[in-house]
Amino acid sequence: MQFDPTARRRFVRLLGASALALGAVVPAVWAQAPAWPDKPLKLLVGFPAGGASDLMARLVADRLGAALGQPVVVDNRPGAAGTLAASLAAKAAPDGYTLLLASPTAITLAPTTMAGKLSYDPVRDLAPITMVNRYPLILVANPQLGVKTFPEFLAKARAQPGKINFGSFGANTSGGLATEMIKLMGKVDVLHVPFNGGAPATQALLGGTVDLSFDTVVTALGNVKAGKLVPLAVSGAKRTTLAPDLPTVAETLPGFEADSWTGLMAPAGTPPAAVARIQSEVAKMLASPEIRERFAGMGAEGVGNRPEEFAAYLREETARYAKLVREANLKLD
Repeated sequence: MQFDPTARRRFVRLLGASALALGAVVPAVWAQAPAWPDKPLKLLVGFPAGGASDLMARLVADRLGAALGQPVVVDNRPGAAGTLAASLAAKAAPDGYTLLLASPTAITLAPTTMAGKLSYDPVRDLAPITMVNRYPLILVANPQLGVKTFPEFLAKARAQPGKINFGSFGANTSGGLATEMIKLMGKVDVLHVPFNGGAPATQALLGGTVDLSFDTVVTALGNVKAGKLVPLAVSGAKRTTLAPDLPTVAETLPGFEADSWTGLMAPAGTPPAAVARIQSEVAKMLASPEIRERFAGMGAEGVGNRPEEFAAYLREETARYAKLVREANLKLD
């Protein structure tokens, strides 16, 4: 097929003129659009009110809303180990008005532990904004169990296989994975009883329905100080400054580490300007002495990294958890 050179030149000129016209129209359209944000934002949380995730969400929502000049409304959507909220966020309009308080549960654990059952892809459908904080978990026991140290628990569990109940705030959560790691690395036979969030798991532990559970520092220390729970160990690679005399699990089981984190994500395709603004405001919030002190009081460390840094961390943790679950043959779903 032959092209007429003259016709081709006319087509190129027409295309160029159209592009110039479009270039003039697009800025005009953006200029006429309302400034973002011009209405309240929604922050989806995958766990019930009253737990550590909910407390973190409300702190972030309060400060971020003040910085943006619009309320940030916390929307608790517990269910399916946090993946329900993540699914809703993934399917929401990418307009900058829907955010997700993300955790390892739905972002870095679920792709392996719930493979084939997710209605979203964390990499494809969600955009990282920033990690808010990192924090260790504390292994606490009901006093009726009769142990005061982590080695004492291991000895009792080995002497009474299948007799001790080990609660968690969900099978597909960092606490649930830490529980399975204890079973594997400690060579103990305990019954893992997952609950739908940290608050019901804590109530079950206080009521004696379960004997032990991993909990967050922010929710566990009050009960520890009141004598209602006995602290045995922390899950991180180092001891927490809030309880420096409390050993890590790794001091008994070398190589054990199960920190958790919270972060902000948005539907994929959210305008980069909105993502950048939210990251900037959260980073400023986390840099303030008041927030650093409040997080330290929760046993947490503020982060506030850039989206690309958060994305790199998520890729690394997803690969690490996948390797662990595969090698340990863990069945958490």
